[in-house]
Amino acid sequence: MWSSSLVLGLLLTATPTPSGSATVPLQELIPLYVERQAPPPPTEALVVQSQLKGHLTPEALLVEAHFEVEVLTSDRWSRVQLLQLGPGVYLTGLPTLEGAAVGALEGQLCFVSQKPGRYSFDVRLTVRPSEPGPEHSAELRYGPHAVPVPLRLEADTNAFTLLEPQSIGTPTLDVYPRQGAIRVRWSSVAAPAVARQTARPPLEPSIPEAQASWVSTLEGKATVHLRYALKLDREQELELELPQDLHLKQVLLNALPLVATEKDGHVRVKVAPARLGETEGTLEVMLAQELGSLHLSGQLRLTLPRVAWPVASLSVQAHLPAVFNYQREGGSMEQYESSEQEAPASQALPGKVLHFRQFLMAASAPTLELGYSVDISQSYFR
Repeated sequence: MWSSSLVLGLLLTATPTPSGSATVPLQELIPLYVERQAPPPPTEALVVQSQLKGHLTPEALLVEAHFEVEVLTSDRWSRVQLLQLGPGVYLTGLPTLEGAAVGALEGQLCFVSQKPGRYSFDVRLTVRPSEPGPEHSAELRYGPHAVPVPLRLEADTNAFTLLEPQSIGTPTLDVYPRQGAIRVRWSSVAAPAVARQTARPPLEPSIPEAQASWVSTLEGKATVHLRYALKLDREQELELELPQDLHLKQVLLNALPLVATEKDGHVRVKVAPARLGETEGTLEVMLAQELGSLHLSGQLRLTLPRVAWPVASLSVQAHLPAVFNYQREGGSMEQYESSEQEAPASQALPGKVLHFRQFLMAASAPTLELGYSVDISQSYFR
């Protein structure tokens, strides 16, 4: 049996400090080094910043939430519970993060990650009143890991009367949380009686502007998010014809979930202005697409839905895997270089970003054909 020994200088805090050396066996020295290792962090992750903004509609409270989360450890998965998704609370906009995910889990809006670092993201929610009636009441409750912060509320005093908290006549005010929850109670201001209304000719419905986001992964799965700006003066039916490779996931009308069914590739929805008496509204359509496996080179095809109403302009952002080079080979949409104002919006999603657009579409389906091949510009052997 052999033993290995090292000379260990012992630094002592007692006064006086003795000097000298000692010979310690290796099997006794190793536990001393293990005890000197840095302790783990006191928690897995922290919410370092929270901001809430909201504005009222006749039927709901629309909330935009901004969070910054710091992940401190990579030994295990970190889960941060931000907001409670109680009855009447709907998620209408979620971010896509690299190395993390944000979504609904066990009745909570949760952030999940195993990669240390700081993550900044935005979430959109719709809080519907708990009971119908002339007075509306909405509640948004914080999760156990979030620090309650006030909600910056925008309310048109000409259209709404704030009952809780009471307004002092300003269009914006801070709603402070009570017992871990934000509570807002309001009623719509009755329109003044008009002795005589002047009839106006009906407005021809149209779509002045449309935006699309196409996100593809290496596994050949893609998501398409379409946002149509509507121009109309009353409730009307809008029909969309979906290509065979696109499948309907969700529809939002004026940021509120809308029940829509797909039959034989046709989707018919009832659309209306965002507010009574106005002529503007928004329709958001989320679609899924199966592209199949991506090879070393090939071709990608994107066909957007055909809309029954005329569309003045369409802009598309394509977020594609960064391992390929892409070249437009055909289709009705033309490629263009993005401006500086569009750059921040394109940085929210990973991958290479390409921009396309098309003008003056009437009952036609926009198309795009892209050729791709492996990008070897960063390879060692060229």
